[in-house]
Amino acid sequence: MSCRRYQRGFTLIEVLVALVIFGVIAASVLKTLQDSVRQQTALEERLAANWVAQQTLSEIRMRTDWPPLGKNTERVIVGEREWQVAAEVKSTSEPRMRHLIVQVGWPDQTPILTIDSWMAQP
Repeated sequence: MSCRRYQRGFTLIEVLVALVIFGVIAASVLKTLQDSVRQQTALEERLAANWVAQQTLSEIRMRTDWPPLGKNTERVIVGEREWQVAAEVKSTSEPRMRHLIVQVGWPDQTPILTIDSWMAQP
């Protein structure tokens, strides 16, 4: 007499396949979260660099009505971070205009942000 009992549950193969699928999904979610955090950090850095650049442009405009030609590089501390700011004033083909270029970044590294602006002689 043959006695067959049916057991309920999953086989070892089914459990292993489910674990592999879960692992692949978890890894892709983790990668997406890491990318999101990295992008958020880069965006915060660019925003802070933009504030520093805008502040530098405002200082140049407030110091003098007509900025002298040349380049000035300095380190400033804004928001508990040290920034390297390079401001350059160039002549243009129009004698009553000046081209202002402000580059902001971490000290001794390539700039994070560059802003171009023009200023007319009053």
